[in-house]
Amino acid sequence: MEVWVPWLATLLFGYFAIISLYAGLKSYKNDEERGFDDAFYDGDGIFAIVGLFFAFVLWRSEKLFSARYQLIAFRIIAILIAFLMIGLIYLFWYLYFD
Repeated sequence: MEVWVPWLATLLFGYFAIISLYAGLKSYKNDEERGFDDAFYDGDGIFAIVGLFFAFVLWRSEKLFSARYQLIAFRIIAILIAFLMIGLIYLFWYLYFD
């Protein structure tokens, strides 16, 4: 395996992990109507897929959970995604050095 592959995976999945942790741990005010939007809006760049993914997660949590549990479900999903990305980084480094 090439030397640059684990570094590229670290940058890419690390970016996704940081965005997911931010979305999961950011404090939201009770009076914010759509306070989730700023956590994962990335504009029109190449990483806009992250925003689309979190918009889908938010939409599903609105449909599946009541308003009381919606924020909790969204945070849990975002933090689990962050841990998944960190696990993928570990996997790339483990495969490279094994």
